[in-house]
Amino acid sequence: MKCIPQGAEIFFRRIKLWQEGISLRLGFRHTAFQAVCTVLVLCFALGLLARADTVQPVFGEDSVRVPILMYHSILKDSARQGKYVISPAVLAADLDALQAKGYTAVTVSDLLAYVQDGADLPEKPVMITFDDGYYNNYIYAYPLLKQRGMKAVVSIIGSQTALFTDNGEENAYWSHLRLDRLREMQDVFEVQNHSWNLHEYGERRGCLRRRGEDETRYETLLREDTEQTQTLITDAGLPAPTCYTYPFGACSKESETLLKSMGFRCTLGCEERINTVTRNPDCLFELGRFNRPAGQSTERFLHRALGED
Repeated sequence: MKCIPQGAEIFFRRIKLWQEGISLRLGFRHTAFQAVCTVLVLCFALGLLARADTVQPVFGEDSVRVPILMYHSILKDSARQGKYVISPAVLAADLDALQAKGYTAVTVSDLLAYVQDGADLPEKPVMITFDDGYYNNYIYAYPLLKQRGMKAVVSIIGSQTALFTDNGEENAYWSHLRLDRLREMQDVFEVQNHSWNLHEYGERRGCLRRRGEDETRYETLLREDTEQTQTLITDAGLPAPTCYTYPFGACSKESETLLKSMGFRCTLGCEERINTVTRNPDCLFELGRFNRPAGQSTERFLHRALGED
C-alpha cells in the first residue's frame, strides 16, 4: 500500500468537482471529453506515486548484492585438478580480477554487522569461501589472500581437523588443517562449521534426515554432530562459528529450524545464485554460492558468479 500526499488528495477532489461541473454544462453526450479528463488525472496520479517512491519510500529497506565464491582444494598437480580442485595460479588470477573490478572481500561477521548492527558494507562486497578445510589452503590460499589484503571464510569438517591435529600429519594432497594452523590463519580466515562427520552420500545425504528416521533421533544426531565441531573450535581458542556450511549443500526446513535454535545466524548452501542481503536476519540463511572448477577462465567464471552483463 502506498501513501498519497495530502496535496494530491486535494487536487483529486478539485478535478472531480471540475469534471462534474463540465458534465452538467455540456451534458452526458460528451463522454469522450470525460474520458480524456480521466486519463489526464490517472497520469498525474501515477506521477505523484512515482515521486512518492523516490522521495519518501514506504516499507523500503536497504539491500546489497553479495556474490559468494566457493573453493575447495588448491593443488599445483594438473592431474588432480577438476570440479573441486584448482591450481594456485587460477586462484591468484581470480583474486586479482576481483580487486581490479573493485570488489572487497567480506566475511560472515561483516554480513552480521550489516544485518544486525546497521553497519555498512563495501560498495561491491564479495565473499570468498573454502570448504572442507584442506591443508593446501594454508600452503597456497593463505599467502595469496594475505598478500592482497583479502579476507575469506574456511568451513572445516571437525572430525578431519581433529584427526590431523592428533597425528600431526601435513600433506597437500590429503591432509586437513590442524587447529594450530587455523589459529595462525586468523588474520585472513574466519572459521565456520561444516559438520563433524556428515559428509556421507548414501542413505543419508549430508545432514539430511534419512527416510523413515525418527524425528527426535535425527535432531539429536544433528545437534550432537554440530556441537562437537563447535566445541573443537572454541576449545582451541577460536571464535564460535556463527554460520553452518551444509555438506553437499543439502538442507531442509528441519535442519534450518534446528540450527537457528542452536544460535546459528547464517547458513551456506550450494545453489548457484547471487544473494540479496537486507537488514532482515532471515536473509542470511541458505545463501547461494558459485563453485569454482578447473578448466574455466577467470573471466568466464567471474562473469557468471558476479552476475555481470
